[in-house]
Amino acid sequence: MRRFPLVLLPHAGGSASVFSSIVKCLPEEIQPIPVELPGRGRRWRTDPMTTIDEALDDLVAEVRGLPGEFAIFGHSLGACLGLAVAARLEARGDTRCTTLFASASAAPSGGRPIFDGSPDRPSDAEILSIAERSGGSVAREIMEHRLLGERTINLLRADFLLYDSFLRKYRRTVTEASIVVCCGTDDVFQEEQLLRWSRHTTADSELLRFPGGHFYLADNSNDLAQEIALRIKRSRD
Repeated sequence: MRRFPLVLLPHAGGSASVFSSIVKCLPEEIQPIPVELPGRGRRWRTDPMTTIDEALDDLVAEVRGLPGEFAIFGHSLGACLGLAVAARLEARGDTRCTTLFASASAAPSGGRPIFDGSPDRPSDAEILSIAERSGGSVAREIMEHRLLGERTINLLRADFLLYDSFLRKYRRTVTEASIVVCCGTDDVFQEEQLLRWSRHTTADSELLRFPGGHFYLADNSNDLAQEIALRIKRSRD
């Protein structure tokens, strides 16, 4: 039997390595496909993208070769990117996303651009403040390391500009995929912000809570992998 593809899209400033513990826990019938955005992981030499349309073109090119159906697990920024990718493929009649796992992210329909007016070049302090408000504060050890801190800030700046671009253009996007919202019990998002994801699908939606904060993934890898596998199985029955 063909392994069912699960595309993994990481958070702002992060790489697909955030999914390493989940990948180890997924059953054999699921094929994890971690996708790196430009500027990190195996694509670290590539300049990061700052607009949603160039990111969408890049991501769609990454997944268009998948046969038949697949699912997406997007964490934080990755959840919004996953929504846009699923809708873009539906519009083209290409391979279809059956389930979008929207992790650690408020529904975009309730959001507004994070930069006032036309974003220029936000300061380091502004970038760190946005990260804090989003539940993904940067560890002090990283910021105290000159090169690592500078690289982290630059990636976050690019990804927040990307997210701002998404909200300005695609925050009302709707997909035919089922949406499973996953979130840590100690994350910054209110229940209403999470339940609004139901407005982004013509299918069904549900909310799953796990112990922990914005990066609840590592401490709940096995339980999360089981929930993912169960919902993928349902989509195939």
